[in-house]
Amino acid sequence: MAILKYIFPLLLATLLSGCYEDFNPNIDTKPVLCINSLITAGEPIEVEVTHTWMFNDKEAQHDHSVNDATVTILANGKIVGADYRPVEGDKIKIMAESPVYGIATADVMVPFASPIGKVKVTPIVTNIWNGNEDVFHHGMLADITFNLNIEMDVDDPAGVDNYYHFDSNWFSTSAGDDSEPLLLSGSLEYDAEPIFKEHIGVFETIMGNDEGTSFVFFTDRQFSGKTYTLHLNYTGNTFRVASEEYDESLLECGVNLYLTTVSQSYYYWAVYKWNADEGIIGDLSDIGLAESKWGYSNVSTGAGVVAAQSSTQYIVDLKDFLKTALNNKEDE
Repeated sequence: MAILKYIFPLLLATLLSGCYEDFNPNIDTKPVLCINSLITAGEPIEVEVTHTWMFNDKEAQHDHSVNDATVTILANGKIVGADYRPVEGDKIKIMAESPVYGIATADVMVPFASPIGKVKVTPIVTNIWNGNEDVFHHGMLADITFNLNIEMDVDDPAGVDNYYHFDSNWFSTSAGDDSEPLLLSGSLEYDAEPIFKEHIGVFETIMGNDEGTSFVFFTDRQFSGKTYTLHLNYTGNTFRVASEEYDESLLECGVNLYLTTVSQSYYYWAVYKWNADEGIIGDLSDIGLAESKWGYSNVSTGAGVVAAQSSTQYIVDLKDFLKTALNNKEDE
């Protein structure tokens, strides 16, 4: 059914190709302030203040900044400075005021990070090659391709609606003067974890819009106050090393897993972006058969998003796995 996602808009676009004309709408709407900020627990708060503009305003499209805006940040009702670092549970209010564009305000609470429970890691070698007969004594040249299956428990706190975002960062040492990364991540198989698609409705699924998505936000609606196991399957990963001398420090690499608890505003914005970019309504609006989905905002002017997040990290160490893989190859 995924083919409908491409055929249906193509046919409609062909039928309507002669029905378009340019026009300039005469809309009596004044620009308003737009506030954007992603607040992270433990980090200084950065605020971007711009203004809205009409899509046919060629000059405004190049510069949306508001240089005369005054920004005030309050934490738990008290004004704080630019160096303030919010903590979990803080209630943050951002106010911006401009003589030209007026006033805009937004409120958000910094969510509490949810703990990562048990983590089960299963690496599977799919191919291994080394260019030297004695890889451990006369230098090292190796290339290992492997899959990495991870089961990570999310321990959801009871009594509060939680919204989550998953992310990962692959890290390694470097080999050679050019500092080439040793560990190259492959692809995360999003279809292996159904909760990443909980925001997709039946109609979207029928139209094939649930395929090929890379959405990694989810909620605790299915496991509120309980534990849920995320299935994170990475395929086609590569460990590659070229070094004149063997050194175990070259094998020091792994994956940082991040479970980030996000504010409701961040989650709603992410769902809006998915609908606009990958959803059926976005497809239809692109060819004029549906109204564009109204942008999400929690700012008083209806422009911009103020969101917050707190993260928990887990480190997957791959050194022992890689050492065993190389030893097994040398024994063959």
